[in-house]
Amino acid sequence: MQESRTFEQLTFYFATGAGYGVQMGTKPQTMYGLADSPVTLAAWMINHDASSYADIAAAFAGHPVGNLTRDEVSDNVTFYWLTNTGVSSARLYWENTVGFFDVKGVSIPAAVSTFAHEIYKVPRSWAERAYPNLIYFNELDRGCHFAAWQEPALFTAEVRAAFRSLR
Repeated sequence: MQESRTFEQLTFYFATGAGYGVQMGTKPQTMYGLADSPVTLAAWMINHDASSYADIAAAFAGHPVGNLTRDEVSDNVTFYWLTNTGVSSARLYWENTVGFFDVKGVSIPAAVSTFAHEIYKVPRSWAERAYPNLIYFNELDRGCHFAAWQEPALFTAEVRAAFRSLR
């Protein structure tokens, strides 16, 4: 059931919102408009995925979601603009040589926190296949694709809980 729901989320996402990832992974050099205009950069960042966009829209309407406020969004876009890192932030996609959703077989201790409004919610069974030494798994009731930005206290608590046993 959970795996079917995740498959539906991924199917919807790839049909409606994965274009930015494809462009960054195949033609990042075409993204120089992000360095030419702060408005283009803001539009690119804000329209990342439907859930994040809805949270950002709520923040701009005066209804912050977690730590995500209008000022927080503006500050983050400004940070990318002033450091001219809009285009270089795509390097992760360009340099990735394996599929984002392929089983990785990571053997070191790993942890997964799946946030409520992530692009897709990772089922525990998938996390266990990707990370055979999974020491922590938690599903959260809030947070989105940018959980560290939107819910920094929750994100920090998750990192601490995830690796507490290794201290």
